Amino acid sequence: MKKQIKIFVIAAFALLCGSNVIAQDLSQAGELYNNAATALNEGNSQVALDGFKQALAAAEALGEEGAALATDCKNIIPKIYIQLGKEAASNKDMDKAAELLGQANKLATEYGQTEVAASAKETLTQVLIADGNSLLNEKKYAEAIASYTKATELDPANGVAYLRIGMCKGASGDEQGAIEAYNKAAENGQEANAKKQMGNIYAKKAVACYKAKDNQGAVDAAVKATEYGNSAAAKVGGICAFNLKKNDQAISLLEPLAGPDAKTNDVKYYLARAYEAKGNNAKACTYYKAIASDAKYKAFADSKISTLCK
Repeated sequence: MKKQIKIFVIAAFALLCGSNVIAQDLSQAGELYNNAATALNEGNSQVALDGFKQALAAAEALGEEGAALATDCKNIIPKIYIQLGKEAASNKDMDKAAELLGQANKLATEYGQTEVAASAKETLTQVLIADGNSLLNEKKYAEAIASYTKATELDPANGVAYLRIGMCKGASGDEQGAIEAYNKAAENGQEANAKKQMGNIYAKKAVACYKAKDNQGAVDAAVKATEYGNSAAAKVGGICAFNLKKNDQAISLLEPLAGPDAKTNDVKYYLARAYEAKGNNAKACTYYKAIASDAKYKAFADSKISTLCK
């Protein structure tokens, strides 16, 4: 702690005490305090903390006569816990950091130090999220979720923690849990990131359903993905909608993907088929003509052009 801690002056007060025993005890308590203050000013936080705790116990044992000294100890002790917690976090000892910062928050709250308690809680939340991030990178999803959850208990409006919980649950296969966490993240300042992540979840689900020949599942998931701004699965969703003879839905999913290059000829093929099924031969012909130069579709497209496009 950068601020120099004052030395507690006890001589004059001790002389006013009616008992030499009390004066002596107060003097000893003051000496404990002063030794702790010296240690703190020299940068030895742990020795200082132990000393202030001893001084506090001695001062409280004196009752009213030690009240002023006890108050000074209480004003310092939670702040030292915060300092030690930050040092532990910088040394990557997150368990110790969480323990120290939790104690700082507890004592500051007990002592009525609102600002110090808030500082301890904020720092502890940051430490828990950092710990969760490390565990997430190591793919220790259950442990990461535990750290992030503790962060949300301290700060229920922490959207980042909910976002990370969603990522962990999604990676571990808990799709519904991930969506619930992303919804909480969106409610707490992370709407754009949450929407992106939910789009990814539904896009992956659409592809999985397509591979499993679950046409309706693929369509439903693809529609949800596009609602969240992810068009990666729109193609498989459109194909599955066509398979289900849901031509309007197929067109809705596929048409935004129908670009001018040959890479989208699969999309144009299904659009042509969907428009033909709807009886819109003009639109069908537009797409059949667009794929007629593709060897994959040439024979089929030419036959359609000869019968429909007159």
